[in-house]
Amino acid sequence: MVAEVRRLHRSGLSWERLEEFGLEYRYIAQYLQKKISYKEMVDLIQKDSEDLARRQMVWFKRDPRIHWVSSYLEAKQLVEEHL
Repeated sequence: MVAEVRRLHRSGLSWERLEEFGLEYRYIAQYLQKKISYKEMVDLIQKDSEDLARRQMVWFKRDPRIHWVSSYLEAKQLVEEHL
C-alpha cells in the first residue's frame, strides 16, 4: 500500500488529497512525507482501524434489521430456507 500511495502522489495527487482517502492513506502519506516514522504509521493504522471497527459494531448492533448468525450450521440453515 505504501507503493500505491507513492505512485498516486507521483501521478499528481497532492498529499492533502491522499489524506482525504481514508485513515490508511492519511498515515501512509504522513509517513512518506517523513512526518511520522514507519512504526508510528503502523501503530496509528492499527489503533484507528480497531476504533473504527468498534464504532461500526456498536452501530450494527443497534440496527434491528441485522440478524447475527452464531454458527456455521445456523448460517447454512438460513441460506437453505432462503433458497
